[in-house]
Amino acid sequence: MRDTALSYDFGGRSQRRGVIENRLGGTVALGTARSEIRQALKGASSWSQLLPVVQGLASEDVDGAMVDMVHRAVERLDGAADVRLAYLSDQTLDPLSRHVAAHAAMDGIRLGSYVGPYDQHFQEVLDPASGLAAFDPDVIFLNLSLGFLAPPLVAGFLDLSPDDRRAAITDVISHLRSWADAACERTRATLIIANFPRPLHPAAGIADSSLDCGEAEFHAELNLALLREFRSHTRVSVLDIDLVLARVGRERALNPRMAYLAKMPWDEVALPELSSELLRYVRAVRGDIRKCLVLDLDNTLWGGVVGEDGVWGVRVGDGDAESRAYADFQRVVKSLMRRGVVLAVCSKNNRDDVVELFEAREDMPLRWDDFATVRINWEHKHLNLQAIAEELNIGVDSLVFVDDNPVECEMVREMLPAVHTILLPEDPAVRPGLLRGLAAFETLRITGEDVAKLAQYRQNAARAATLNQAGDLTAFLEDLDTRVVLEQAAAQHVPRVHQLFMKTNQFNVTTQRYSVADVESFLDNPDCQLRVASVSDRFGDLGLVVQYLVRLDGEVGVIDSFLMSCRAMGRGIETALMNEIKRELLDSGRVQRLEARYVPTRKNAPVRTFFDDQGFERIEEDNEGNCRYRLDAAQAAGLACPGITVEKRYSEE
Repeated sequence: MRDTALSYDFGGRSQRRGVIENRLGGTVALGTARSEIRQALKGASSWSQLLPVVQGLASEDVDGAMVDMVHRAVERLDGAADVRLAYLSDQTLDPLSRHVAAHAAMDGIRLGSYVGPYDQHFQEVLDPASGLAAFDPDVIFLNLSLGFLAPPLVAGFLDLSPDDRRAAITDVISHLRSWADAACERTRATLIIANFPRPLHPAAGIADSSLDCGEAEFHAELNLALLREFRSHTRVSVLDIDLVLARVGRERALNPRMAYLAKMPWDEVALPELSSELLRYVRAVRGDIRKCLVLDLDNTLWGGVVGEDGVWGVRVGDGDAESRAYADFQRVVKSLMRRGVVLAVCSKNNRDDVVELFEAREDMPLRWDDFATVRINWEHKHLNLQAIAEELNIGVDSLVFVDDNPVECEMVREMLPAVHTILLPEDPAVRPGLLRGLAAFETLRITGEDVAKLAQYRQNAARAATLNQAGDLTAFLEDLDTRVVLEQAAAQHVPRVHQLFMKTNQFNVTTQRYSVADVESFLDNPDCQLRVASVSDRFGDLGLVVQYLVRLDGEVGVIDSFLMSCRAMGRGIETALMNEIKRELLDSGRVQRLEARYVPTRKNAPVRTFFDDQGFERIEEDNEGNCRYRLDAAQAAGLACPGITVEKRYSEE
């Protein structure tokens, strides 16, 4: 059994203070295990051998020496990285890159790293023979100092007029925009640009606040301008280093001696927090995102046990300090819901007591209707979690489960290791901050579909209830009156299209993970048909939930990708859209045949026979289940899909 006495989440991993899991048996003190860990790291010759060793490490027990050991072990392995991250800067970022790679490995992510030459951020993206070009990064992290971008500001801030300071803001933003434009044109990477931390002490001292464009105002305006410049850019995000250093403590985080000696601005103590923040972006780019937060109730959403303390006896709301802490925890939960996280309840309790509490306690931020589904009974929680995943039509690896009971958490970990389980600390005062720092739900953009997700899951529940009452599937589908709007993907669709490529697992024939840059290239390529489909029915609007990519190659149309959100499965929409592909490409004579393939994964079994069912001929299958298909124009035929109307909003010319 793993040690769970103080196990809780800081940025995506289950942390175990003061212990390290010994994979050869039990848990032992870090000092005792260090030599054994060193030998295990040296002996790991594959990622599968290395992963259980590094995932047994707790981040607060990993010092610089351990980071170097893990980093060397990762670098030594052959094979492709999950994500390739490049660093460009006018400062020395090698120590940060080692920390990020080590902490990524502890998160189960194999990270490839490239640190560009000092002061060469423009040259690296413009030179086709640069190390950056050869590395072909998925993500580029750009960190530049004001000493490099605007030396007069650092050399003599008070010597400059307010107008000169404001002009410097414009110059800095212009430089960063020019670099971003070049990087987007020359690479396929997602760009992460660091903002600018304010100095520990302004040159004018406490009089800075009285100055026109003093240092505090200057940095606030500069960082605000940076946010505004890239807020709507699909491939650029701004990393708030100023905030990260504040969390660590600015004076502790900065190392002036090393800044002078080696242009290394940050102290070792700041690197874990900086690594954690950067990895939030890496996880989001990779699509490593959980979908559903499942919550216990007693001593989790409120203090006390409703069945014993009564509706008005549990502690939550605007009363004492403990009640306010539980109310704040609920507010954080509600903010996650507004970001698109689906909420569910899994509690051993009497349902009537819980319903009465939600109806009576109007001082609680969360309401009963905020939850997409609830499981309130006396069954084992791992069984209820499986039922929740099945009802929402998502995998258990999309769940984050939060409970205050170490026994319940340990049982879920043992029975459903794919569920990300968080044991709450005893002190309710620290719980809101813990939940705010959770990395499992991070995404680079919040789309309209994310905001509407709760309503969409509720609509699906209503559809399921109607199907159970109807009994006849054909009659049910006809009665749904499903309407599909099919469009050529355009710039406004890019965030959602990228999200679907990264997150869709079940109905996804090839599970290709395309970057934002890839999606944008499809829009500009006349030989690529990237279509998106929005779906609605008499219950409501599901949003943009289907997309497919067909590559045109002479007389052949190659179906590169065909994927659909789990919310739209089971109603024949895929058949209606495949009918459109056949009609537009084969019936029209645009191509003479379609080719396709199915690439099996652990999750996409629902589409294993998709092309067979659509009339394609299976022409090849290997030992791993990879299949190749073809459909000639002479054999193409539309298939029945009752109750579905497709409206096409693009020209076929």
